This record gives sequence, structure tokens and C-alpha cells, in this order.
Amino acid sequence: MSFSDDLDRQRAHVMRAVRQAGSGWAQAMRAHKLAPPDAGFADRLRVLSDAAASEQVAWEHAHAAGLLWRPVPGAEGAEPPYELRPGTGRRGPAELWSRFDAAVTTLNRAITGSSAADVADAFGEMSEATAALADAVAREDAARLNTTRARGAA
Repeated sequence: MSFSDDLDRQRAHVMRAVRQAGSGWAQAMRAHKLAPPDAGFADRLRVLSDAAASEQVAWEHAHAAGLLWRPVPGAEGAEPPYELRPGTGRRGPAELWSRFDAAVTTLNRAITGSSAADVADAFGEMSEATAALADAVAREDAARLNTTRARGAA
């Protein structure tokens, strides 16, 4: 086995991981596009955070293998699904939504270039921002449920 064969096998493995992560990301985004305003919002945010984390890891490996991101022309103006956009009644703390919006802008900027490292970093920030939102929304939902139960018991 030559060094070249080993490198080809490593790159093939990384590309499979990239495709799987991309598929998970697309599925998580679709869940937000088709979502009704319901108690599952925190769970959808958590799935999106996990998908972004998978993308981060995949693109870190891709960068280490010397692979590049394929630029997405015009992505600077891309918007997330409706329930994740500003002005749509998003639940959760405004400061966490500001962080999320900044992460969207950073990711959109990163995917217009070819740096796998920049894409990985942007997905990492998206994962962290979305995880914080998922936690906050879950806490708000739990508090709202506890208040409703307390009123019903009175």
C-alpha cells in the first residue's frame, strides 16, 4: 500500500463524513421549514445545533485532509427558515437570537469562500448559538408549563 493509496482512502472517508453531515444539516433545516409553532421548537433547535456540530467536525477533518469547501455563490443573502428569522415571533432571549443571527451571517459569508476551516468555524458558532437557544427555549417552555399546571391546580 502506498502513501497515495492511504491518502485516497482517507479523503474518501472524509468525504463520506461530509456528505452525511450535510444530509443531517439539510434534514434539520427542513424540519424548521415545515414546522408549526409548537412545543417542539426547542427540540428542533437542538437537532439543528447537533447537525451544525456534525458539520463542524466533518469540515475540520476535510480541512486536515487538504480538501476545500465548494463555494456557494450568492449565499450572503440567504435566510434561514421562516420560524428562525427576525420579526417572526421567535421564542427565547433576544440576546441569544442576536448571537444566532450573527452566526447565520458568519456561516453565509464562510460558504461563499472555499476555506474548509472557515466553514468549520462558522458551523461551530452556529452549533453553540443554537444550543444556547434550545436550552433557553426549553427552560421557558418548562416554566410556562409549570405555571399552567399551577393555575389548573388552584
